[in-house]
Amino acid sequence: MRARTIVSDVLLMFAIAVSLTLAGDSGQAPASAPRPPKGAAKSPARSALPAAVRDACDAAATLLKTFPGASVDRPDGPVEDPRSTKKRPGCGVHARGTFAALKDTPLPDVRLGTWFVERGWKENPEYDADGPDGTAFGYEREKVLCFVSVDWDGGDDSDPDAVPADWFEVRIGCVANGPDAPGKP
Repeated sequence: MRARTIVSDVLLMFAIAVSLTLAGDSGQAPASAPRPPKGAAKSPARSALPAAVRDACDAAATLLKTFPGASVDRPDGPVEDPRSTKKRPGCGVHARGTFAALKDTPLPDVRLGTWFVERGWKENPEYDADGPDGTAFGYEREKVLCFVSVDWDGGDDSDPDAVPADWFEVRIGCVANGPDAPGKP
């Protein structure tokens, strides 16, 4: 029994010696990958975007967070151009809420349109679309183009007793604009 203990002790000491050797002279485990400095970009996609595009998404997210009861997220990455259906480098904002939570405040599409106009954005009618379950529009300013869609349950025209669900969903995608913009149709 004593021989087994000595062999086990020798093996344990050998394993410790090997791990210390692999760890280097300090006797500590190798350091993990360095952390990015504070204030560094969150992702390669985010850092590759022009500042004006990132700022537009950040401002739109700030606005949507003021919608009572809305949940908001702010993804970076390719944005689908609704006209061409091509993916373009950009950022997005997504919000979901209920009309009941909005109470007497303006509807999401009205509030968004007003917000863009008050900040000097110009409508781009090429992105306008309306239907019973939503609306879409585009705004541009300087070198940024934002696509907006607001969807909701418009009910069932074939059943007048059907009660539409109480939700709305906002999707905003912003991309670089201009003749040399990446991914432009």
